[in-house]
Amino acid sequence: MTPLSEKILLIDIDSCVRCHACTIACRQEHDLSVETESSWCRVVTVGPRRVKGKLHMDFVPVLCFQCDDPICANICPSGAISKNEDGLVLIDEKTCNGCSLCVNGCPYGCMSFNKMKRVAGHCDLCRERVESGIEPACVQHCIGGALQFVTTEKLNECTSGQRSFHFGRICYISNKWRLQNLF
Repeated sequence: MTPLSEKILLIDIDSCVRCHACTIACRQEHDLSVETESSWCRVVTVGPRRVKGKLHMDFVPVLCFQCDDPICANICPSGAISKNEDGLVLIDEKTCNGCSLCVNGCPYGCMSFNKMKRVAGHCDLCRERVESGIEPACVQHCIGGALQFVTTEKLNECTSGQRSFHFGRICYISNKWRLQNLF
């Protein structure tokens, strides 16, 4: 089994069909009911817009990037957010004071606030599932094949010849769009 530290979430924008299976799977996996008003995975719609005279839309799954130098951890006054040895940014719910500074401070909008538990939260790449040898819930339920959990070796193979944007533990690819300035 490949260690979690050597895995990357690969998101193929061209394959996302906006079915929201990733969002629903994430919410079920992490008990994020409608009442929590918290979502760790969302699909952003880009468009409609005209491309070469035709209407076009894209759908972009957005999850925590697991930043190398996470701003959320730097601004958390209670020290509830840290980076573990696998490179994951984790939140200790017992230490979180519910101030929401991290939610407001994340420049990518990837943090959310659980109104039922009164704590911040974000994607942890389904750490417990992955440590048990199961892929993240969003990947398992993605019907379009847009989400893959790959090794760094497989990532190089998948991104060859593709336009890509790699940030933290997330890599976006597309044949259609330049991705350097995606976020």
